[in-house]
Amino acid sequence: MNKIKSEWTVAGLMLLFAIIVFTYHIGQLLWGIIAIAILFWIFMLCDCLQRNTEDFPRTGEHEKLIWSVALIFLNLIGAVMYYFLVRMQDNRDILQ
Repeated sequence: MNKIKSEWTVAGLMLLFAIIVFTYHIGQLLWGIIAIAILFWIFMLCDCLQRNTEDFPRTGEHEKLIWSVALIFLNLIGAVMYYFLVRMQDNRDILQ
């Protein structure tokens, strides 16, 4: 099992556990959604901080710093942007 599949397996299990735990009552559904969003944001921030500078799609001098700042200040919007613009591009390169 490669690294990407194992990461997404762990993320999926965390998501399933979060849904079960945080949505026990229908009134707590919002807290479950917030927890899932925070977990996704933390997962993307950790991925950005662990990634080498050469592994970003555009290898600029300050690319890692720019994405780190974007993730910190834009929170969930930054995490979604990072997922589609950096992480998915990296996955496409690995699959080809």
